[in-house]
Amino acid sequence: MAGVPHLQELHNKFSDKGFAIVAVSKEDAGTIESKLIKAKEVTYGVVKADIGSIYQTRGIPHCWVLDADGKCIFEGHPSSVTEQSVEEWTKDIAPTKVDRELAKDLKNGVKAFEAGELGKALAEAKEAQASEDELVKTDGAYLESLVKKHVDMYTGKMESAKKSGDLVKLGKTLEEASEKFKGSEQGDKWKDELKELEKSDAYKDTTKAADELEKIRDKLEDMRPSSARKKLEKIAEKYPDTPAGKEAAELAKRYNE
Repeated sequence: MAGVPHLQELHNKFSDKGFAIVAVSKEDAGTIESKLIKAKEVTYGVVKADIGSIYQTRGIPHCWVLDADGKCIFEGHPSSVTEQSVEEWTKDIAPTKVDRELAKDLKNGVKAFEAGELGKALAEAKEAQASEDELVKTDGAYLESLVKKHVDMYTGKMESAKKSGDLVKLGKTLEEASEKFKGSEQGDKWKDELKELEKSDAYKDTTKAADELEKIRDKLEDMRPSSARKKLEKIAEKYPDTPAGKEAAELAKRYNE
C-alpha cells in the first residue's frame, strides 16, 4: 500500500461517510508496522494475511470495493480508485458525522446523532424546528434530513431481506434499527414488527436452519466427504425454503465422492 499513498487521503476524507479501507499484506507484522503504518503514517486498517491462494488477482497491489450489501462494485488496481469514484459510491450511505457546524441549540442532537442514538437525535431535531429562530429551525431540519438517511438505509435493508427471504437478516436489521431509534415512533414501529416476525414459523425455521449450518460450517473440511454431504443434505431437506437450507444444498454438491 506504500505505493498508493492516495489511499490515506481517501481514508481521511471519506471514512466518516462510510468508506472503510482494509489493507492486507503477507509481510511479517514487524515490517508492516515499521515500513507502512509508522513510515507512511497509515491510519486505515491493515491486516497480516496471505490471501493470494483464495482470491484471483492480476498483480499486486489489487483491490476490491464492496457495497453495503457485500456486492463487489469494483475490482482492479488501487490507483484507479479516485476521489470521484468514492464520492459516487458513498453518496447514498447514511452519514455517521454531522459535516457542518449547527446552532448551539442542537448541541445535544449532534452529540446523540454521532453516538448513534438516532431516536434522541430525531427528537432534538424536531424540537429545534419549532423554534422561532430561523437558523435553529433550518439546522433542525438539516439534522432531521441526516437521520432520515438512516431510516431510508434500514428500510432498504429490510426490503432487500424480505425480497430474498432472509428472515435472519431481517430480524437482525429490525433489532438494530429499533435500538438505534429507541424512544421514537419509528423505533417503536420497528420493535413491533420484530415481535411479530419472531412469532412466525417461517422466522423460527429460518433461524434454526442458519444456526444448524453455522454449527458445522467450520468443521466440514475436516470431515469425510460423505459425512459432510449427509449433514448438509439433512439441513437442506429439513429447511428447503430457507436461505441456509438452499446454501446447504449447494454446499453438499461439493462433497460428492
